[in-house]
Amino acid sequence: MVFEAKIVKQREVAKGTHEVTFERPASFAFQAGQYMQVAVTKLTQSDVKGASRLFSIASSPDDFETLRITFRISGSGFKETLRALPLGSTVTLEQAAGRFLLPQTLTRPQVFIAGGVGISPFMSFLRQNEQAKWNQPITLVYGNQNPQSAAYLQELKLMTAQQKQFSLEEVYKRPTVELFMKLSRKHTDAIWWVVGPPAMVALTVNGLQAGGIAEECIRTESFDGY
Repeated sequence: MVFEAKIVKQREVAKGTHEVTFERPASFAFQAGQYMQVAVTKLTQSDVKGASRLFSIASSPDDFETLRITFRISGSGFKETLRALPLGSTVTLEQAAGRFLLPQTLTRPQVFIAGGVGISPFMSFLRQNEQAKWNQPITLVYGNQNPQSAAYLQELKLMTAQQKQFSLEEVYKRPTVELFMKLSRKHTDAIWWVVGPPAMVALTVNGLQAGGIAEECIRTESFDGY
């Protein structure tokens, strides 16, 4: 199913990271962890990959007013076109898809590992459940170059103050297998969710498995770049 949606907000959410907010079509449905395809009518700068891209949805499924996506500013023709569109401009959205579905019910501890804009699907989950009383702990391990490049960092810190079962671990160094081996020993009974660039995801999984985490306890989603 295809929808038309208006842009209602453009903003920088961290150094080099941009967020676009769309008016949510009435019948657009999704679950936390899913993505959607966004297409512009015409590119203002050439792009060999075309006039559309896939983006994880960063807004809560319970937010029936808006849909949010987040991306690094890389200079691609598509992203520069989208970023420059004035408020009120219309884009085309395809119905949400994807099997990286974050949990509806927590029966075990959860560890979310996000690299850069890999935070998007986790923001969807956290925003949806921000007011819930969690019966299991959730740990977010969030890797960036520095605090200035970490999208939604202040919002996440506020969540840690409001939600006793939520903890945030910030990582501002190149990840290593040893880092994730060490993490695995701290959360032996957890389900692990890993989102980021393919190399980061592969390194993380190697570290977790080397630390004794079983394959069936690890869920992954790779962002190939766009």
